[in-house]
Amino acid sequence: MLKIKVLPHGNFDEKMVELGLNDGNVDNTNMAFISIIGTEECLKYWVESDDKHYFNNEHENVLNLEFDDISFDVMYNGHHFKTMTMGQAEKTIDFIERMLEKGVDTIFLHCRASISRSRGVAEFICRYCKAQDIEVEYLDRNDYVNTLNFGVLNRLQHAYLKKHKLAPYANDEDYPNELIDTPIRIINRNENE
Repeated sequence: MLKIKVLPHGNFDEKMVELGLNDGNVDNTNMAFISIIGTEECLKYWVESDDKHYFNNEHENVLNLEFDDISFDVMYNGHHFKTMTMGQAEKTIDFIERMLEKGVDTIFLHCRASISRSRGVAEFICRYCKAQDIEVEYLDRNDYVNTLNFGVLNRLQHAYLKKHKLAPYANDEDYPNELIDTPIRIINRNENE
């Protein structure tokens, strides 16, 4: 059985410390790790504390991604927030499939709050990796409405379909323009609102 554990950033870091994992020994586990933090622009604007990945070095079983918790690129009060790119979606598909082929028994996922981006990735794994039993564990939270990021899920689905030449990409069609060139929506609001 594959276990997927979805945690907020702080809880993810705490769990890694509890498990005694670090850049020096993470390669010696039968686990995989997907870390999602916001872009530098978002981190500066929102002054979030989750400004770095727990694992700093590259590892075969660690995927570090940086994109914001939105479904499409947005320009807001002069700040450019970015959604998951198709390149990041393709990299994520390759990573997940490689880890499943390797036979990992647990995938840890995190984003800032474990509500949206990481849930989009977890939902993708549940929908497209049906060859094995999957158990998903979320932090029990009553303080948030649990909503997955459908932009993330949509891009992962398209990347998967294209990689495996499934409809609508059976004849090597490319991504629709709206997925490649995500339109930037400009939102101007008064800073005092």
